[in-house]
Amino acid sequence: MKKENFIQKFFKKIQKWYVTLPDKKRYFELLTAVLSVPMILTVILVNMSTINKSKELSNTTPTSTPIQVVVENPASGSGNTNNPPKINIATPTSTATPTKTECKKDIGEIEILSPQEGEIITNNDVCINISTDSDYCPVSWSYKLDNDSWSDYSSNNICLYNLTAGKKTLQIKVKSSVVDKTITLERNFTYKNSITPTPTTTSINN
Repeated sequence: MKKENFIQKFFKKIQKWYVTLPDKKRYFELLTAVLSVPMILTVILVNMSTINKSKELSNTTPTSTPIQVVVENPASGSGNTNNPPKINIATPTSTATPTKTECKKDIGEIEILSPQEGEIITNNDVCINISTDSDYCPVSWSYKLDNDSWSDYSSNNICLYNLTAGKKTLQIKVKSSVVDKTITLERNFTYKNSITPTPTTTSINN
């Protein structure tokens, strides 16, 4: 009860003080202004935080690749002021184009892979497999079988058809496309014709 009487007396004193104020409107405006100070301070702090973040973003170094601009000035002393200088914009390339390695100016290692030396071939066609070195400049070749004449030079595959049976000597002459150099390879093999002749019937008219 004593506590309640104290509170009631406190509010009564405040009420009495408010009633006895000479100019109530002036004190009310003062109280409103005092209460609005925390809100104003909060707005100022928020604005300052936003400004600081904007400065940090503006100071960040851009990650984009710069564009190089080259200005070509007109020749000095020409007196031509109507034509503006030319501006060439060059963007840097992301990766450099690798340069092709220059081939070695020689024939390199050449080998006949097939037919092998002394091989017996029964197929109707005999195709020559030649191995070359890709580090060297291109080559071409000419071939000769037994006592036949040399063929024209080319880089095409060599295939022989319908050979007569027996031992064969194949010669291949290889020349470089960039230097005056040739080498000659030789391969001996035996060809057996596997085609059986078809018997024919002869009719005799009486």
